[in-house]
Amino acid sequence: MAKAKPEKKEPSFFQRADETLRNEWDKVVEDHANKPSIQYISDVELAAKIKQAVNHNQVAYRFLLPIQLLGKLTDESLDCRSMQAGADRPGAWNARTLGSDVVAPWNARQAHVLGTSTDPYVGNPARRPMMTEDTTGLKDKAGWLMLLAVLNEVERRNNAEFSRSLFRQVLLEVIHRQGELSFTYPVPARLSLPATLQLCSDYLAEKSGGDRALSLAAALFTVVGESFGLFQSVRRGQINAADQQTGMAGDLECVRADGIIALMVEVKDRKLTIQDFEGTLLKARSQEIKEIFVLAQGIDPAGDLPVQERTAAAYATGENVYVFDFLELARCVLALGAESIRRSFVVEVGKQLDQFATQPKNRLRWKQLLEEV
Repeated sequence: MAKAKPEKKEPSFFQRADETLRNEWDKVVEDHANKPSIQYISDVELAAKIKQAVNHNQVAYRFLLPIQLLGKLTDESLDCRSMQAGADRPGAWNARTLGSDVVAPWNARQAHVLGTSTDPYVGNPARRPMMTEDTTGLKDKAGWLMLLAVLNEVERRNNAEFSRSLFRQVLLEVIHRQGELSFTYPVPARLSLPATLQLCSDYLAEKSGGDRALSLAAALFTVVGESFGLFQSVRRGQINAADQQTGMAGDLECVRADGIIALMVEVKDRKLTIQDFEGTLLKARSQEIKEIFVLAQGIDPAGDLPVQERTAAAYATGENVYVFDFLELARCVLALGAESIRRSFVVEVGKQLDQFATQPKNRLRWKQLLEEV
C-alpha cells in the first residue's frame, strides 16, 4: 500500500509577512537606486506624516507604521489599528509578535536604522489593545494622533493597492533615514591577500549599476598614488553623472602635483565591448591623455579581437591602453604593497562609499562583509 503523501503545510502568517517585507524592501531599494526622486504617494501631507513617523524620537513610533501596515498587507482582513489579538474588534491581531519576530530582525539587517530594540512594542505606547484617540499616558499625544490618522485612512479606503503604496512610501523613508546614518566599517588589523581579494569579489558579486566597482577602483588607485608616488591625487565623478557633465575624461583621473593627468581610468562592472573601448579612447585623445586603464569583467567575446587590434593601433599613435579585470590588477598591487597597503585600501573603500553618498544598501553590504572577515 502506497504511503500517503504528507499534507503540505501552509506558511504561517509570520512567514508570509517576512516574505512580503523582503520582497517589498527589495522592490523599493531597486526603485530608489534607479530613480532617487521616486515617490509612491502623491498626497504631500500624508507623505510628510510618514516621514515624521519614521524619524520620530521614540523608537516605538518609528516602528509603528512598518509593523501595522505590514500586518494589513499580509492579511487584508486585519484591522491595521489593532495591537493585540484580544482586542474587542473584528480584525484584531498580535502586532507585538510581528514586530519582534519579523520587523525587528529585518531592521537589524539594515544596521538598526529604526533603533536597536528587538521587541519594539514591549512598553508604552504600544501596550494597548487598539490604537484609538485615547492618549492617556502618552508623551507625544500629537504624534500618536498623527499615526492614527494615517491608519484610519487605510481602513477607510480599504484598498489593497493604496495600502501597498503607503507601505512602500514608509520603506522609502527608511531608505532616506538609512542614507543619513554614519556607518562604522570594522576593518581588521591584518588582512591577507586572499582575504582582501575575496572581500572584493563578494562585494562585486551583486550588481550595483557600477557603484561598487567604481568605489573599489577609486580606493585602489588612491592607495597606489599614496604608496608608490606615481601621482598625487585621484579625481572621481559620481556614478550616475556623464563624463561630459563633469568635465572629466573618465571615471577616475590620477593627477600629478603639477596638475597634469598622469592616467585616466574607466570602470565597467560588466564585460567590455568594442563600443566602450572606442568611447574611452576618444575621451582620452580629446584631453591628450596617453596612459589609459580600463577595468572590466573581461572582454565581450565579439569584441575581443577588435579590442586587441585597436589597442595595437592606439599604441602606434601614442596611447598606452591597458585592459584589466579589477581583481587581477588588485592582486598585483596589493601584493606589491604588502600588509600596509591592503589595510589602507580597505579603509579607503569605506571613505569612498561615505564621501560619494553611495546607496545605503552598498555601504551596508561593505560593513556586513567586513564584520564577517
